[in-house]
Amino acid sequence: MLEAYLPYFTSRYGADVEFLIVINGSTDKTEAVVADFSARYSCDPKGRPARPLALPNSMGTVLEGGPPASAAAGAFQGVVRTIVEPEPIGKGGALMVGFRQAKGDLIGFVDADGSTPPEAFHDLVETIGQAGGIIASRWAKGSQVSPRQSFDRRLASRIFNLMTRTLFGLRLTDTQCGAKLMRREAIQAILPHLGITRWAFDVDLLFQLRRAGYAIKEIPTTWHDVEGSKIQVGKASTEMMMALARLRLIYSPFSWVVKLYGVIGPWIHPVGEARDHLITHSLVLFIGAQFGNICNMLFQIIMARMLGNAEYGILFATLSALMMLSMPLSALSGAVTHFTALFTAKEKQDKIIAMMVALFRDLLLPAVLIVLMVVLWRHDLMRAFKLDSPGPVYLAAGTIVLMLLGSVASGVLSGMQAFEWVALIGNGWTLLRLVLGIVLALLGLGAIGGLTANMVGMLISVVLSLAVCLSLLGRHWKALERPAGLYSYMGGYMMTVTAFGVLASADVLLVKYYFTPEEAGAFSKATMWARMAFFLPGPVCSAMFPKVTSVGESSRANHRTLMKAMILTALLGGGIGLVCLAFPEFLLGILSKELHPGQANILRCMALALAPLTLLTVLMNYELAQRRFRIMIPVYLCAGGYVLGVMRWHETLFQVVGVLGAMSVAALLGSLLYVRGRRK
Repeated sequence: MLEAYLPYFTSRYGADVEFLIVINGSTDKTEAVVADFSARYSCDPKGRPARPLALPNSMGTVLEGGPPASAAAGAFQGVVRTIVEPEPIGKGGALMVGFRQAKGDLIGFVDADGSTPPEAFHDLVETIGQAGGIIASRWAKGSQVSPRQSFDRRLASRIFNLMTRTLFGLRLTDTQCGAKLMRREAIQAILPHLGITRWAFDVDLLFQLRRAGYAIKEIPTTWHDVEGSKIQVGKASTEMMMALARLRLIYSPFSWVVKLYGVIGPWIHPVGEARDHLITHSLVLFIGAQFGNICNMLFQIIMARMLGNAEYGILFATLSALMMLSMPLSALSGAVTHFTALFTAKEKQDKIIAMMVALFRDLLLPAVLIVLMVVLWRHDLMRAFKLDSPGPVYLAAGTIVLMLLGSVASGVLSGMQAFEWVALIGNGWTLLRLVLGIVLALLGLGAIGGLTANMVGMLISVVLSLAVCLSLLGRHWKALERPAGLYSYMGGYMMTVTAFGVLASADVLLVKYYFTPEEAGAFSKATMWARMAFFLPGPVCSAMFPKVTSVGESSRANHRTLMKAMILTALLGGGIGLVCLAFPEFLLGILSKELHPGQANILRCMALALAPLTLLTVLMNYELAQRRFRIMIPVYLCAGGYVLGVMRWHETLFQVVGVLGAMSVAALLGSLLYVRGRRK
């Protein structure tokens, strides 16, 4: 970068330009490289004093001071200056150091990898006019970007830009382009207020300029995307979005949240220990999942209002059956996540793609068998679930096949901790299901329409997940290879989550079997909100699983991650659980105009019955991530006790809920005792 910039700018401005390099926590030979350039551009100390002009780069580089432009090459003074900051202070910290040292009329910075050629940066100098600042944009009309960036980078850039527009009102197309130039008085005015020293620094800088009343120009630029970037798109996207959220909180009445986090931060991230990013990734998944939760809630509300109790009972019972089946199917996803996390830690991405292809080949036979079994047993299934047509059965079978394929792709994304993609794809399919479900319901397709929308949304999510996996991993592998022990691990996982699925989701099916369609529909509406409280903390488990993955060991860091996950789960699940207890009539009124007798109390009881299972989910995922399956003993005993109990006591709906609550508490206590005993 210096090889290109120094001759270009010194030939035009002579000693009136200076590069101030802030060397920040460097572990390579950056200081020696800069010293070499400084010696090559040393000069006669009698040179004429410079007219101030300063330009810093993203490492922290400022341009100013020296002899006249007509001086011979090599006779410049002060063209290159260095400041060494031994401790890492981030990009923003380095730039603020450079800003304070700069003496020029114009101060700017540019990425140190040479992505912006000197001619493109000089366009900023010539175009700034009287504006307080000017930035280069890779998205403005007329920009030249080569080679074209990958799909994931472009998508992440547009999502980030949408967030900056929404949260800060910055009507700019590219806040993150690393070429910016400002007037000295503008920098001096905002420098005392700059505080974000990492991913959100550029947004903070531009936001402060606008708040101070300075105009910001934006012009198209020339950009050469440099290969070998150290930035990981998924990780960087997560960090950038969290930085935006933190920045928005700072400039809001909720700034106390940031201060509180600063107080408890030493406990969350002890000094000297590697960060697990559990809270960050949990919040990313949680915030990202809220859009999906809203779509799910709207789907249930709209279907409940558009369909009669009998039709809605069919839809909800079928979706509940799929949910219960998703528990054992999640064993496949969990196994893939487990081995992907191990391969990622060892940087063996080729083994991940080989594992995916081998699993898809293996799943071909089970997929065919599922379809054949449904076709042959359709009449038995129709009688068992009191259906008038085989449509719901066929649609459920198609969805199960897609769930098999999707489990592999989603497991890979989770194992690589690409949580932003997991959230984005999940949101996409719930939105599609909502829109398509409304259209099909308006056409009078009833429960069939809702189930069709569910299957089409699942299909789109599978296709997108596979596309992202291929983008992150590539398409090359040496040979089809399943990791040793994958299916045995999946078997133990499946046995555990199958029993857990009975506890978590079998209530609707049991009520459907023992009670009338009208009663089953009313029960489904009453329990929907309680089930949302149960699934709300799910992102915490998803974020925790790949972080504690091992082949049987538990470290101190693992235990700390588990404790944080338990606390987060209790806070999230407990919050909405309290809402269910306090305002059941209001929540049920959203779903239906008329309340059935006892619905409010059923909602309260279900919220209490499912509450222990939220914490049990965390314990179960922790044990499974570390290849320990004995936790399934108390879970299996309680799942069997639940089914047998309902077979004995099912005269009223409250008996079904009561048995569930008793077994949930027993399962949690049994698992806690097991984990405590094992730790001793």
